[in-house]
Amino acid sequence: RELDKRVIGIGVEGSTSNLLPAACDEFLFYDRLVDGRDIHPMGDPTDENVQPAATDVGATVVGTLAGLLRSGGSDVRASSLKRAILRKDPTFSESEHGFRAFGDLLRSLAEDGVVELNGRGDPNVSLPAEGSEEQAALLLLQSTVTDAQPVLLSGLKAQLRKQDPSFNEKRLGYGGFLAFVKAAAARGLVTITWDETQGDYVLTT
Repeated sequence: RELDKRVIGIGVEGSTSNLLPAACDEFLFYDRLVDGRDIHPMGDPTDENVQPAATDVGATVVGTLAGLLRSGGSDVRASSLKRAILRKDPTFSESEHGFRAFGDLLRSLAEDGVVELNGRGDPNVSLPAEGSEEQAALLLLQSTVTDAQPVLLSGLKAQLRKQDPSFNEKRLGYGGFLAFVKAAAARGLVTITWDETQGDYVLTT
């Protein structure tokens, strides 16, 4: 049978064209390899040096997982989820967030109630049954703001719908989009301030 071929690129952070990582299945920055950030040392995954998952990586995982589930995948394996994340961002590395392996990251997110895992080895990954749609929408908002901050409130809803055409804050129980954004701010996912010069709310993370 024909062997699967993966293109793995290596470059210097800060001087690598944005086009190169997008053309690879996986991309490693040489700087991170040298200082060890992309090297997964062996050891106990419960080691205290392993850091909790940051909210932004949770948004990446949940947003990608939600997309896979919406596309008709009843079962999403951890390995399939990692490949999907790398397709969106070939520079993604769980070690950047303090984890030795992708499984450690998923276990941390599961402990925080962000995802659910079923099985061992290459477990199935799913969204929690309760509040999963709202949680996915809130994390999608945070991820969108993080990628393009600062972001004006006007036009932000259209950006969310580009990524998730089914997004509708009223279906989640909110009276309007501003109420949805303020709920995200109350949970510490984004910061919202009024800008007199812009005449609009400005969001950052």
